[in-house]
Amino acid sequence: MLKQTDGIQYASSSILESVDFISHGFLSRIGGISKPPFASLNFDMRDGDAVENVKHSKAIAGRLFGFGASRLLTINQVHGSDVLAIDKPVKDVSGLSKTSADAIITNQVSLAIGVLTADCVPILLLDPVKNVVGVVHAGWRGTAKTVVQKAIETMVKQFGSDTKAILSAIGPSIGPCCYKVDEAVIKEFGVAEFIKKQDNAWMLDLKKANFSQMLNIGLLEKNISIEDFCTSCRNDIFFSYRKDGKVTGRQLNFIMMREKGKR
Repeated sequence: MLKQTDGIQYASSSILESVDFISHGFLSRIGGISKPPFASLNFDMRDGDAVENVKHSKAIAGRLFGFGASRLLTINQVHGSDVLAIDKPVKDVSGLSKTSADAIITNQVSLAIGVLTADCVPILLLDPVKNVVGVVHAGWRGTAKTVVQKAIETMVKQFGSDTKAILSAIGPSIGPCCYKVDEAVIKEFGVAEFIKKQDNAWMLDLKKANFSQMLNIGLLEKNISIEDFCTSCRNDIFFSYRKDGKVTGRQLNFIMMREKGKR
């Protein structure tokens, strides 16, 4: 569902909203100060946006969701399947932010963990029993490498999670309506229900692919929510690498545990 607060638009999962010690959001591109082609709530400097604009975006998100800039951790996303697991207190995230990985898992409270997207699939994970959260960045390469399954395996092996207790939210990403891929990509997946041929083109449903992987590893269907927004179709709300011509901003997708009883 899409919400708006103080000029910021973001999508929120009804499943995660039912847990009172969690803050989360799939932020849109609406509400910042960056100029085109990064307009306007951009969280990434890779294509040339000004540092102060990105800092402003982080400050806005922090005020809205209750974390300081030093408590928001994003990493160097490389379209792989490595998982960064954090099981000790972190005073300053700057050192960890250089880690090359595409998923973060932690049991630490008041640490906002996030991934940046502009068509790829953002996935939030929560074990409300063991008090563990995770965030996953899944483009086609990461999906082919089963990055979400590896993140869940980390929750199970390192933090003792039960897959049947894990809640998950799949956020806005490019949809099968717009995600045309070539034969090389299709070969990475093989025959699958999330690949369709349409007008002599292959269309890939990344959300469905990750949904299927989560079911295969043991998550319950009732515990997974899917935001239906296509970032390419709704480029007015979300950054889209394809629709924007490869030079664009990135939106933040994050989850954070608060201390229980605090808001």
